Amino acid sequence: MPYVFGIDGGGTHSRAILMTDKGKVVFVGKGPSLNYHDIGAGQVSSTIKRLFNDALSKAHARPDECKGVCLGLAGAGQQHDRDILQPIFNDLFGKESYLLMGDAQIALVGGTLSEIGIIVLAGTGSMVYGRNEDNVEGRVGGYGPLLSDQGSGYHIGLEALKMIVQYHDDMEDKPDFHDLVFNHIGVERIGDFISWVNSTSATRERIASIAPIVIQAANEDDPLADEILNRQADGLAKCVDALHKRLSFPERADVVLSGGLFSDTSYFSQMLRRKIHYFIPGANVIAPKLDAVVGAALYALSLANVAIDEDLLDNVKRSFRECQLKSKESIQETPLAKKPEFAPEEEA
Repeated sequence: MPYVFGIDGGGTHSRAILMTDKGKVVFVGKGPSLNYHDIGAGQVSSTIKRLFNDALSKAHARPDECKGVCLGLAGAGQQHDRDILQPIFNDLFGKESYLLMGDAQIALVGGTLSEIGIIVLAGTGSMVYGRNEDNVEGRVGGYGPLLSDQGSGYHIGLEALKMIVQYHDDMEDKPDFHDLVFNHIGVERIGDFISWVNSTSATRERIASIAPIVIQAANEDDPLADEILNRQADGLAKCVDALHKRLSFPERADVVLSGGLFSDTSYFSQMLRRKIHYFIPGANVIAPKLDAVVGAALYALSLANVAIDEDLLDNVKRSFRECQLKSKESIQETPLAKKPEFAPEEEA
């Protein structure tokens, strides 16, 4: 039976999918980060190989039955990054049998079920990516925490840490999230807190994990938490506005909010929606229609010359939900060691 394989390789964790050419999802797996800037190209390759073998094993399929592969990887949005990674995947999948692109591209396709629109990605890091009707694409941000990542979990968490120190220096009122953050990182005294922040334990991921605490505090009317979120949402909304202008989108453009900081009921999500509408009143700000890893599978179907119609998409949605429900019980884990037409384009 013909299959396609897709990867959504984020900077914190990754997901894999195996789907039949009829749109039936037969495997959803999970693995670690696949950003080669953080873990190295060799580790990226070995993890993807394991996920691929796990998927084939689950489906009792042979490698030659996989007719298309799409790898959407964090850190692979620029051509010079793909030039580094492609020789590895040429050996693994065959030069003409796979697509390699940034994770934002597959997230846009999963989010809009087309290649047209803007996607805001906000998790540990952040970036804004889009493609217009003329197939011109662009990005704003996504250059790492020192240069960008406005509205990311990392910058929200970092601002919270700074505000706690300012409180202890008598420069700020006590934020409502103070004790929750102390409990979260496992400290009781300000000296231990400062030691933790300046230790190797304070990774980007651990600092970003403070963001949900800040968002909840803002939702419960903590003015200092609200102040943090307003600054970070302003930064993200300005990124959206800049890309909207650069690519000459119509005002009624789709803007997808995707990533760990967003949900339909998230306080931060609602705040960002309002700020985007301030800059672009007619923007259609939406939640993703499908998961980013499904976007990778749709690209892989296109590579395999499979027509993507409404019946296939309905099958994808139904079977993906079923796999997600099963995954909550026992997800496959790989350890560290118009109707849409998806034709890949080089980045502008």
